Amino acid sequence: MAGTREIKGRIKSVKNIQQITKAMKMVAAARIKKVETRMKASRPYAYKMQEVVGELTSQLAGIAHPLMQTRAVKRIALLVVSSDKGLCGSYNSNVMRLAQGFIARQPEGRQVNLFCVGGKGSRFFHRRKLAIPGEWLNWSPDIGLARALAVRVTELFTSGEADEVHVVYTRMKSAMTQEAVVEKILPVKAPTEAAKPLPYIFEPDPAKALDTILPRYLEIILFQILLEGRTAELASRLRAMSNATDNASKLVSELTLDYFRARQADITNQILEIASGAEALAK
Repeated sequence: MAGTREIKGRIKSVKNIQQITKAMKMVAAARIKKVETRMKASRPYAYKMQEVVGELTSQLAGIAHPLMQTRAVKRIALLVVSSDKGLCGSYNSNVMRLAQGFIARQPEGRQVNLFCVGGKGSRFFHRRKLAIPGEWLNWSPDIGLARALAVRVTELFTSGEADEVHVVYTRMKSAMTQEAVVEKILPVKAPTEAAKPLPYIFEPDPAKALDTILPRYLEIILFQILLEGRTAELASRLRAMSNATDNASKLVSELTLDYFRARQADITNQILEIASGAEALAK
């Protein structure tokens, strides 16, 4: 059994770590409310944009927009959304595992170009000697970043550098459940037409309206992905730090019992030594 001094040192170390995890838990809890509110507020707008794009494409009668053109897939742009910091459970590892699986499933001869949002993903793929043409580090989920990403992927797609654009990110399902997914954002796929036509009239015509709406639609989709990813990151960190704080409390309790046992054993040994010495002197 370890000595009392060693056990006291371990108890002190665990308590110091517990203070850190508790502070990170409180910070994550404060931040997640704000981001989650923004995420939930943007969802209706994103769904309405999908609805409008669906109605537009149903009125085009075969006219194809450059962002909707499908062609033989030889090059894929893969956008990986991860966090800049760790201590968020399996959040980053799930995203990296899914991205690696996506790359491994591609047939021979198909090229995958990586674009990373977040330092964890960037460092992960750099360690594996993979080229990363574009990186966005220390990011925050704002419309400016979404617009920059939309411009970049649009240039890649329209120039022919990428035949498809996919995004790997974590979708927020609930406070306790997050799911890493791969989503194709280009070419834009027309949503399934509703059974009942929507009462929209486009001026001057649907084709020109689509030229204006599709770039905006891509920005909103990417903005929603960034909000989902950041909310899922904070939820994972909140859960991980909560578990770490609880585990630290249990460990402190166990170490305290060990400390009392060790101290009692020391006291018992000292009493036995004194009694043995006194008996030896009496003889």
